[in-house]
Amino acid sequence: MSNTEFYPCPICSTPVRHFTRYPRAVCNNCYGKASDAQGRKLSFFNTSISGGFEAIVTETKEKYQSHTCYINGVKCWADEARFGGIVIQTTIDDSNQ
Repeated sequence: MSNTEFYPCPICSTPVRHFTRYPRAVCNNCYGKASDAQGRKLSFFNTSISGGFEAIVTETKEKYQSHTCYINGVKCWADEARFGGIVIQTTIDDSNQ
């Protein structure tokens, strides 16, 4: 039996393993749906073995100069994860509260 905690993905409610550092992280399925404001699919990468962040428009390979992305119309933020990889989290929009 595992002590691992899960919470619902903030976009689709699929169970996601809980990491205190990334409390609004999306599930792998939603991660794959990230797009820019025009609906173009985005891909995210570490720039080297030691980390870094890069985003491109998947189809054209042009650099995407932002961390902001959208999944099913929900504004999100993609960034380098602490020990490598990329994490996408939903954002908190204070204007809607």
